[in-house]
Amino acid sequence: MLEVTATPRQRRANQKMLYLLEQYKLAHPDAGPEDAPHLAAPWAIKQGLWKRPPIQPEEILRRLMCRALRDDYIEDQEHRWVRKHHPVIEEVKTKDGVKRYSTWYEIYEMPPEKMRGSLQLRRRAALADVQQLKFDFDSYNDHNEFGATLPPMDFDFNKDLAEMELPATYSDEAPEGDEDESEEDIIL
Repeated sequence: MLEVTATPRQRRANQKMLYLLEQYKLAHPDAGPEDAPHLAAPWAIKQGLWKRPPIQPEEILRRLMCRALRDDYIEDQEHRWVRKHHPVIEEVKTKDGVKRYSTWYEIYEMPPEKMRGSLQLRRRAALADVQQLKFDFDSYNDHNEFGATLPPMDFDFNKDLAEMELPATYSDEAPEGDEDESEEDIIL
């Protein structure tokens, strides 16, 4: 079974957001069945239902630095764009409870055991996304109001990865081959 990874604090914050969306729908009964955060957010602020919580400047800066590290790419010798920095996540006990902090290494300077852990963390996150996708897919097929059954999904990404490794551009030169072939031979 999939473990819910949200902390109690994150779950409470999520419940508040769902409450605000629910209030927006109650105030706008003709808006339709879909949720529209881009409409609900300005409405909730205007109604005084939400105010931005104070965040320490250090926390804002830490998040911005982590985002910059995560989004920094380099091109390797084989012309692949790879993340330049990779995190190691550590749990630290603080007066406010357990906090998770990241320490970042440049890709080629990261000790192998730390790199393996960093890659495993991202692999587990990808697997959790795929598992949730499967749950959502199965539940939709079992319970949608249209009686629709979507065709099975293929979760083997090996073919996708192989296709992504194919060249994106091709030479204008004709491929080398047997020049004695006639058009008839090629068509047959």
